[in-house]
Amino acid sequence: MPTVNTSSHTSRASRRWRFAAPFVLGALVLAACGSDKSSTTTTAAPATTTAAGVASTVASSTSTGGSAAPGTVATTAGSATPTTAGSAPSTTGGSSSSDPTIVVGAVLEPTSLDLTKQAGAALDAVLLDNIYETLLKVNKDGTILPGVAALPTFSADRTTLTMKLQDGVTFSDGKALSSADVKWSLDTFRAKGNQGAAALASITAVAAPDASTVVITLSAPDNDIPFSLTRRYGAVLEANATNLEKGAVGTGPFTFTKWNVGSSIQMTRNPSYWGTKPKISGATFQYFTDPNAAINAMTTGDVDILTGGRSDLVAPLQDNSDFTVTQGTTNGEFTLGFNNSRPFFSDVKVRTAIRQGIDKQGFIDLNNGFGTLIGGPVPPTDPWYEDLTGVAPYDKAAAKQVIDDAGLAGTQLDFEYPNIYPETYADYVKSQLAEIDITVNITPIEFSVWLDKVFTKGDYDLTMVNHVEPHDIGNYANKDYYWHYDSPTVQKLIADAKTASTEAQRDDLLKQAAKQISEDSPVDWLFLASDLTVAKNNITGYPTNDSASRFNVSGVVVGS
Repeated sequence: MPTVNTSSHTSRASRRWRFAAPFVLGALVLAACGSDKSSTTTTAAPATTTAAGVASTVASSTSTGGSAAPGTVATTAGSATPTTAGSAPSTTGGSSSSDPTIVVGAVLEPTSLDLTKQAGAALDAVLLDNIYETLLKVNKDGTILPGVAALPTFSADRTTLTMKLQDGVTFSDGKALSSADVKWSLDTFRAKGNQGAAALASITAVAAPDASTVVITLSAPDNDIPFSLTRRYGAVLEANATNLEKGAVGTGPFTFTKWNVGSSIQMTRNPSYWGTKPKISGATFQYFTDPNAAINAMTTGDVDILTGGRSDLVAPLQDNSDFTVTQGTTNGEFTLGFNNSRPFFSDVKVRTAIRQGIDKQGFIDLNNGFGTLIGGPVPPTDPWYEDLTGVAPYDKAAAKQVIDDAGLAGTQLDFEYPNIYPETYADYVKSQLAEIDITVNITPIEFSVWLDKVFTKGDYDLTMVNHVEPHDIGNYANKDYYWHYDSPTVQKLIADAKTASTEAQRDDLLKQAAKQISEDSPVDWLFLASDLTVAKNNITGYPTNDSASRFNVSGVVVGS
């Protein structure tokens, strides 16, 4: 579990930039759903990532990369009317139950509901576990558990997985789940250009020999596959589903009701859900671009649970008996991205100098003492973590000397980042690099623009985003990822980890990879985010870890 750094370090630079900054949320809610029909457990292995786990709000799978995107009903512009816990259910929610509905306040709204194509953790946060369910689940300790399928059995050579679907599972439209749906979902996710193409690349075929059996064939043993099936790439959609951009039909505890674009997403309890029924009749995810408005909605009772609140605005509520403030863990590595394909960033010495020119403690100060410094691509919650903050420690004089010796003093770099993040972060980077003779031109852009220009097309110098997917070290083995970092050494270490015969061997290989990555400085890791959640004091059962990338509301209970 990450240790939260609450140091009171107050350097001149950090005092100058100590503004009220939105805090950052993390990645994955490690909650298990579904009945465990087997006593066998599998330990999660590195997974893969693309864009699914990039960015959430303030605040992207073990080995390669993640992407997110979602799903099937009305899309209307305008603002949803929030319902409060304990109040009569909203008529728009489609529920006649006397059980309460809840409103969850969040920061980043999805730009599409298509899980198979649209990147972004905001999509996973609202759809996974609520509307869509995954083939497998993962527990807090990293143990793989059954989801809509029982745990897989492996062939002797570990290249074939056979999975049995749980009994009695139906989609919210009444159709029974079958292996044909699973085959179609996996084939769609792994298709070229889709969100699971990298994570599921080792799959060569998916077969459905009977209605309840799925057989997955791999090109080689892949330790990441079980974990990937707990993520978006393991989500089960109806075969031949359409209108995925605007709606969603899944097997989950809630049915998708309405997306009020620019405002909210509503869901209603699924009366035919195969598992444990939620104790709330529905939920609305209400999106706030203004952090003050989010806090006001919380304090006036219009919101029941708030994720992604600004640390300075949340802190005063810790002493208010009407609310519970929880600080959880995240996988959110807040990353300063370097475009390694640009001449300026082609030299590892220069990249390292940029890292050494930025005092990361200033980001902890900006976040009112919340956050952890890690110095590398792995959070403390992963078994292959080690503290790498000593690889490129803050040393302004050394950094300036490298820049001067390389004849790069006075270089101007364009810094484009999603405007969902506080400008104070960018201002701090700019001020720090100015002290080593690098000029930074800041341009905040819409997240949808960032996904297209930076993430997809790689057209940038510097950028900044919070990677919230768990086990995302594999991004660094993908030379086509938006950093364009190309290290054959790292690629081999991560590839070998995928096929390692034991967990200990895998973990050792990934530790080696993480250290090499940090020494190569393809990016800079500014800090690891903490997860701040505020809820009314009569509400329990909500996620408190990595809520930016997965927010399962099926266990929420509203007390008297």
